[in-house]
Amino acid sequence: APQTPPMKLSSADARLLAANLSQVRERIAAACARAGRDPAGVRLVAVSKYAGACFAEALLELGQLDLGENRVQHLVALDAALSARGAPRPRWHMIGHLQRNKVNQVAPLLHALHSLDGLPLAERLDAARDPELAPLEVYLQVKLVSEASERAGVAPEDLAALWSQVGDLTRLARAGLMGLPPQGTPDEARPHFRRLRELAEEVGAPGLSMGMTADLEVAIEQGASVVRVGSALLEGLSPDARLP
Repeated sequence: APQTPPMKLSSADARLLAANLSQVRERIAAACARAGRDPAGVRLVAVSKYAGACFAEALLELGQLDLGENRVQHLVALDAALSARGAPRPRWHMIGHLQRNKVNQVAPLLHALHSLDGLPLAERLDAARDPELAPLEVYLQVKLVSEASERAGVAPEDLAALWSQVGDLTRLARAGLMGLPPQGTPDEARPHFRRLRELAEEVGAPGLSMGMTADLEVAIEQGASVVRVGSALLEGLSPDARLP
């Protein structure tokens, strides 16, 4: 029989999660200190995609309100579960690819989309966003490598035009650029992060969503304003903490 998800993290898991979150925040602060930056200029998005409502609720109770998801179905289900529990309202960040046919499901829920890669998706989001809500923050995802396998994202040469077009949509707010370096070491990611920063300067993008558990220090050195961290938060937690 399938396991029933627990109602709360165990006290041991809750303590460990608090320690993991504190350690990630310390890494961010230390990287900012080395780069001569104010830690308040770097937002942590905790990626909840590997876990369930207990994990997400515990993060919210620790004051970590920015949560990242990469699948619409999981985001919608988790939002409903948290709401039913009376948990604090998260600021949802969609960090995965968003299909146009799923826009209506998440347009009312999202605080930010980190993977905007074309005008049709932007226009669909603009039409679906309730004008009573604050404009949806969007990060344009840029292709950092030209391999055929890299399907998601806008090509650097097409970025300026898309940036300008998105600026005409009143229910979206251009927050910046997002990029995923190819698999490799943090040092191998450095030139890709630098390139993204240069592109942001060219188009006047205010923010940079880049860097994850392994390479957040390098990303912050190169100007990241948002880092997306999941696996460092789950380090050592029991399998129960990962139940959906």
